[in-house]
Amino acid sequence: MVLDKMHSRARGPRAILTRQPTEGRSRDGGLRLGEMERDCLIAYGASQLLLERLMLSSDAHECDVCERCGMMGYQGWCQSCRSSGGVHRLTMPYAAKLLVQELTSMNVRVGLMLGDEFPAEE
Repeated sequence: MVLDKMHSRARGPRAILTRQPTEGRSRDGGLRLGEMERDCLIAYGASQLLLERLMLSSDAHECDVCERCGMMGYQGWCQSCRSSGGVHRLTMPYAAKLLVQELTSMNVRVGLMLGDEFPAEE
């Protein structure tokens, strides 16, 4: 009976839309990490484990972001600013990139900030 319940995964299938590992043992999916488990890992100071498990091993995606306007670019070019100056590569979860693109398609402007400080209010 234990062999029926045992499940582990190193690599396997991914969902087409979000590029995240599939869920469930029957689909050879990954294990779930809930909000309480995430909070425990943060409390124990294992934030790099969260970065590795929830982004790098899951659905990491490299994209270009303009530091002037905060919009996503393509191949080092910002369509909003019409320039390649100030465009940097950023690694973010593919699900977050998908959310930004869906909001942009609904005419909601989402600006990504590169850095630790918030800009001064205008």
